[in-house]
Amino acid sequence: MFTRLTLLAVCLVAMTPASAQFYSGGPAQWGPNGNGTLDHEDDLRWIFFHDAKVTADDAKGEYQATFSPALAKENGVRFQIAGYMLPVEATTTTPHFVLTRRSSGCPFCPPNEPTEAIEIFATKAVAYTQAPVTVTGTLHLVARSDRGLFFRLDGAKVE
Repeated sequence: MFTRLTLLAVCLVAMTPASAQFYSGGPAQWGPNGNGTLDHEDDLRWIFFHDAKVTADDAKGEYQATFSPALAKENGVRFQIAGYMLPVEATTTTPHFVLTRRSSGCPFCPPNEPTEAIEIFATKAVAYTQAPVTVTGTLHLVARSDRGLFFRLDGAKVE
């Protein structure tokens, strides 16, 4: 049986130049129907972010993340990932939201971990939806955060 740690190890071992397209939003070749359509649970790129180690600095009131060399290589690279919108503003359309691996409104899902949330800055306002969305943008790693968000996609487009 595969554990999360085993899957993470497999993903990290697979990180070669040939596999960089997979992590950077290359064509999907998996999915429940085999045609490359992704459901959020099928998007293995979320596991890639579990490589970050998160700690809290209570004295400074902030969280800190350290990134492995493999994860650090993705800083500044175009990246694509599917997930759920979590609004940060009280509007129905916004260019700024958080993308999470699992829906925060799902009563049967475990809560998202700090490594399962990405702050999104889209190029234009996006209408909120409860359905999974795919977002493409430039990935930035954030080492210190008072909000606990360690990943950001800038110039993002939502599909």
